Amino acid sequence: MLDKINIEDSDMIISQLQSPPSILFHGRRKPALIRVIYITFLICVINFTLADDLVSLFPIGHYDQNISHWIKPSDPDYNKQLISPKYQQKRFAEFINHYYITNASGQSPWSSEFVAKQMVPDNGKNILDLEFQILTDFYNHDNDPKKIAYGENFRPYAANWYQKIADNMDLEDDTSLRYTAKNRGIAVANLYVRVLPTNDPLFYSHEIAGQGYPFDNLQETALFIGMPLYIIKQTYDKAWTLVITSDVIGWVETAGIARVDNKFIKNWQKSVNKGLVASIKQDSLIGKNGQFRGIAYNGNCFPLIKNNLDNYLVLVPAVDINGYAHSILAKLPKTSAVIMPLALTPHNMAIIMQNQIGKPYGWGNMFFDYDCSAETKALFMPFGIYLPRNSQYQFKSGTKVVQLDQFTAKAREEYLIAKGHKFLTLIQVPGHILLYIGNYANPFSKNHESIAMSYQNIWGLRTKNNNSRSVIGQSVIFPLLTKYPENDEFVSVYDQKSKGKFRLIYLDDE
Repeated sequence: MLDKINIEDSDMIISQLQSPPSILFHGRRKPALIRVIYITFLICVINFTLADDLVSLFPIGHYDQNISHWIKPSDPDYNKQLISPKYQQKRFAEFINHYYITNASGQSPWSSEFVAKQMVPDNGKNILDLEFQILTDFYNHDNDPKKIAYGENFRPYAANWYQKIADNMDLEDDTSLRYTAKNRGIAVANLYVRVLPTNDPLFYSHEIAGQGYPFDNLQETALFIGMPLYIIKQTYDKAWTLVITSDVIGWVETAGIARVDNKFIKNWQKSVNKGLVASIKQDSLIGKNGQFRGIAYNGNCFPLIKNNLDNYLVLVPAVDINGYAHSILAKLPKTSAVIMPLALTPHNMAIIMQNQIGKPYGWGNMFFDYDCSAETKALFMPFGIYLPRNSQYQFKSGTKVVQLDQFTAKAREEYLIAKGHKFLTLIQVPGHILLYIGNYANPFSKNHESIAMSYQNIWGLRTKNNNSRSVIGQSVIFPLLTKYPENDEFVSVYDQKSKGKFRLIYLDDE
């Protein structure tokens, strides 16, 4: 049986078949006609196999990923601030408000008003009702084949798998939905936030384009060390805790969190007011005596204690024997972190992109990598600009949102090229978000007409009939074309007619 063949290998194999080695046929060479028939048959098998393949690799090597070739040090605006210092300070205050402010205006999980709104959202269902509904929605045994849930072994989950999770969630206990100060907490480790309290993945069939690995439907996001949270309840076995964060509500492993008291919060807030340090490159947090204190990922920030020659001395939380947090000191190299808010210039954008470019796509921050909205969120964090975690809601951080839903693909392209603000315009389409970084000459056209260029973390391109994916699977500099030379059937970011949404989200103050 002929194995499935990668698209990038097919041309090589076909060229070999066109000049085949000697093949014996009853002790003689095959006649020319039979050889032609044999070659034609194999080519047909290859083409059939490729057409039937749900996943292929996009040749991203054909696309220049050298940041300095696009964001050039010779550009006249390379070190120009793209937003005013006054406006940046305003956005930075909003950022701090989302994580650390405890008063009535705070959007932090340490704010009683914020927590109360999350406990009973506007739709009237309380948070435990919603958790029950989530579990029920996933429980699809004997339902639509497209919604059957599979584990990592390609086998569908049986009813007892759901029942075990339901029993452990213990949603009928006497959990209070009133804010309680003692339930304030903080992450003392980097954690996955899960939709249900289990590390078991939940995939839909890998035979459906856009499903299967890596799309674990229970993986929501990551909660980084030092991020505030509010504790709602624990599972029956105490291994998992349902928490409210600044961005999402979900289940985290109990061992990675600690409760905080008023003294801890006041000390943390006091340190935040003195300065915040943002991680811009994955690196280790090292204690004063050389102890490992954790990993700092892009999108993480810490209160600044001291600005040393080669490193920043920052606060990191740790848990005591009673389950409460206390602060310890750790060093973060200056090569991997900056004091917030960093001046928003093309130069500084390029530095952060350079640290991320080529890193694998991480659905829901799986493996502490980044998907599209995690990438944009982490990219703007060092500049003190808060973005929601989900691409669906990142438009809320825009000062202006232009909806081009009814525009044609060509009109969308023309509007973006004419009115996009480079480095400050997010493009939102169904299920995806990306950053516009400017206009450049089309490298795939003889006329070299202007095209929009983007920075994004993308899984891949789908075909028009939605039956396959050409996987990019990483953060990339990528041209926004109406047609891609590799395949006319690839759906452009401009061509979202089936679902309509096409938004430009401006993050600047103009």
